[in-house]
Amino acid sequence: MKLAVAVVLVVVLCAAAGLAALAWRASARAVHPGPASYAWSPTDFPELAAEEVTVDSSTGARLAGRFFPGSKRATIVLTHGYRGTQDEMLPVAAALHRSGYTVFTYDTRGCGRSGGEITFGAREQDDLISVVDHLASRPDVDSEHIGALGFSMGGATTLLAAARDPRIKAVVADSAWKTAKSWVRPSLRAVFLHPRDHFSALSVAFAELRAGVDLDDLRPVDAMRSLQKRPVLLIHGSADDVVLPADAEALAAAHVDAELWRIEGAAHGATVEPGGATTSERVAQFFERALS
Repeated sequence: MKLAVAVVLVVVLCAAAGLAALAWRASARAVHPGPASYAWSPTDFPELAAEEVTVDSSTGARLAGRFFPGSKRATIVLTHGYRGTQDEMLPVAAALHRSGYTVFTYDTRGCGRSGGEITFGAREQDDLISVVDHLASRPDVDSEHIGALGFSMGGATTLLAAARDPRIKAVVADSAWKTAKSWVRPSLRAVFLHPRDHFSALSVAFAELRAGVDLDDLRPVDAMRSLQKRPVLLIHGSADDVVLPADAEALAAAHVDAELWRIEGAAHGATVEPGGATTSERVAQFFERALS
């Protein structure tokens, strides 16, 4: 009997160690995901003449960015989504640039040509504030007329940063989550059934350990309360199964004057594609009103 118990115990410990090893590897992919690709590239937008810029963030990360001067000194900062690059925001940049805006895009930490590692919005918000520092110091930017637009995790990051930095006068958050946990939805079941899932409960816990962050602290829904006096436009697809539409409802409810634009049938990412809602005239008109 003792031998049988010992054998069972060894098997259980080996299985637990195996699951932990798989989750640890999955957490590495969570903070260092593979490169993203898009159906478009800078060559598809010849009207966008970029000045390549490097921003040294207060976090120590070096951020690779592009500055697109417009006919207006009013400037919009665009922040892409999780595991993306600044190329993701090219269709939006082109649309805003056609309306005369100066536009700044950048690779967030751990993505594209930027340094650092992904922290799910924790240090990304400090990086965005450093981008605003850079823009506010430029003579070709009107520091009193800076807006920000972000997609998915970039939208959440933009809300978090804007709540801390009043220089961001207006915000568009596309497919933003209300809390980091509501986005990743860590699953205990996945620990056993899908141990390589980088958002299983164990993988997420390891990712927090690797990045030195607590996802429970990342709550854009609370940040919305600090944005009551600033214009906020929320955009969300009704068919989004990555960031659930209920998150947009919760964000809107936390800001008395926030506009919520629901895009019927739009899946996650469709809004920032060429011809998507976030490339529309409505977004440019929002910034026109908000920054005038």
